[in-house]
Amino acid sequence: MSKLFGDYIRAKREALRKDNPEYSIRKVAQRIGIHHSYLSKIERGEPASLSGKRVVALAGELGENPGLLMIMSGKVPESLRRAVFRDPEWVIEVLSRIEDDADR
Repeated sequence: MSKLFGDYIRAKREALRKDNPEYSIRKVAQRIGIHHSYLSKIERGEPASLSGKRVVALAGELGENPGLLMIMSGKVPESLRRAVFRDPEWVIEVLSRIEDDADR
């Protein structure tokens, strides 16, 4: 996982934890089925990987869109893969706009 992904996850989890102690790193990790030290590695951006199933579970825990977290984690959801095959030109156009915006 990347540092950007880890920072994003940590920020989301910590924001939820301010109002609810159920969002401690230990409790979130336990609910998605991983060890808390592994989630800590991910949040620090150290080399670690989550399966698609675990990314979706983490999204559910954090109230995030699963597809968004899949993309942020470097995985491509099956629904997006299908969209690419349905209309590759449209995807290229959208990606170009995203890249142009990122360059600003």
